[in-house]
Amino acid sequence: MRILIDTNILINLEDHRIIGKEFSHFYKTAIENQCDVLYHKACLEDINRDKDLERKQIISSKLEKYTPIKNPGKMKKEFSELVGEKSENDRIDNIQLFQLYKGYVELFITNDKGIKKKAKKLGLDQSVLNSSEALTFLEKKYTLYYPTHPILKHESVRKLEPYYDSKFFESLKNDYGNEKFMNWIQKCARQDRKCYFLKVDEDLAALLIYNIEDVQDHELKNINDKAIKICTLKVSDDALGMKLGELFLNKMFQLSFSLKINYLYVTTYEKQNALIHLLTKFGFQLHDSFKNNVGNTENIFIKSLLLKDQTILDNTAMHPFFEENVNKYVIPIQRKYYSSLFKDGNLRTMTLFDDSDYGLQEVQGNTIIKAYISKSPQLQLKTGDLLFFYSSGEYKSIEPLGVLLEHKRIHNIEDLWELVKNKTVYSQEDLEKMFDDRKYLTVTIFRLVDYLKPVIKFDTIKGMVSFKNKFQTITKLKEEDYIQIKKHHINESLIIDKA
Repeated sequence: MRILIDTNILINLEDHRIIGKEFSHFYKTAIENQCDVLYHKACLEDINRDKDLERKQIISSKLEKYTPIKNPGKMKKEFSELVGEKSENDRIDNIQLFQLYKGYVELFITNDKGIKKKAKKLGLDQSVLNSSEALTFLEKKYTLYYPTHPILKHESVRKLEPYYDSKFFESLKNDYGNEKFMNWIQKCARQDRKCYFLKVDEDLAALLIYNIEDVQDHELKNINDKAIKICTLKVSDDALGMKLGELFLNKMFQLSFSLKINYLYVTTYEKQNALIHLLTKFGFQLHDSFKNNVGNTENIFIKSLLLKDQTILDNTAMHPFFEENVNKYVIPIQRKYYSSLFKDGNLRTMTLFDDSDYGLQEVQGNTIIKAYISKSPQLQLKTGDLLFFYSSGEYKSIEPLGVLLEHKRIHNIEDLWELVKNKTVYSQEDLEKMFDDRKYLTVTIFRLVDYLKPVIKFDTIKGMVSFKNKFQTITKLKEEDYIQIKKHHINESLIIDKA
């Protein structure tokens, strides 16, 4: 990206006074991300008119570390007449603004409000930023987002060294050989690869190591693009049943979208039936096989995150994508249940229990497939419908977005518990009490696909035509409300059939 900086930015960057953090952070962020930070030589006229001789000499001596814009456009008379020119300062401002107008730079950074007004006349005001706005813009553009979850740590593989001799790694050492495995994990540490892991009682309970690979690194047949390899995905016997496999996969889906990488893959042995079932359930497909360096056959399973590859998949296998030519509903959920069911939501605040055994046992907070139990008599919801969850209480907002898998009435506690255990926030005792005064309960099983950004606040919800001050029942969302939600809150790259 080519960024032109105005005279007042140069002065703030190179003056002998202490500069504001936004100036230094802006420049540091730009350089770290290979942006060209340029100035126009017309700025020198402003600097040369400075009556502070010492400051002028200091700034002039430091200009050499900046690059003057090469072959700048020569401003036309019509341009200066259009934006206005009453002084020599105006002329210099206009010369610089003209470079943006011609597309010779992508951003013009200035603290001059007058230039901002001129840019608005030209429809360029979104590309003329002050130093603080520029810093925010660059951070948003270049800062990588690493998905988080309260019970997981996201760290360098180097943090795993104290656990190399633990029982957790025994099965991996048996599969690959102790020496080969140790050489591999130490290579991961040297390369500073990243991982997600869970600790219980100061020992590893679950681990996922991943690597971002170029084409020459992965050498996958017919894949001419970057891919993320899940190098290791292991859950200890003690942590089985916590749905950590689903949790790990979901973090990888989120990371792939954050990095704009379209392929996610993992290699497995034939004996890893549970892992293979999990992978295929969420759309991984067998791609190839090979002999590893100890002579064993491994199968390569790939998940494509390209929209064109989702249309042949079923509802769950297309995760995290969804179709929008369906009905949409808003479902209310109490705050206390929201915090447990949607543990990585942005509304939810961290608690002291997240790292404790109590927090780990809230299994439903780890899952992609979740269950909502209600006394609702409504049965019109169909598989594939979109579900927006409204959290009552202090949150009073809509954030989670899900896709319906199953919606039906259940008439006895045994059938209900068998269907929803490890998917719902309700305990078996809670559900038995709910059955006390009813002949049935309604179960809504769905997959969580995303969280709305930003959340939809209560004042906005009240203004929707779908609501008539009733927030305690399942409400069908009118299409005009959905269009506004889609426009302002939904990641549209997840939509398969954009209307």
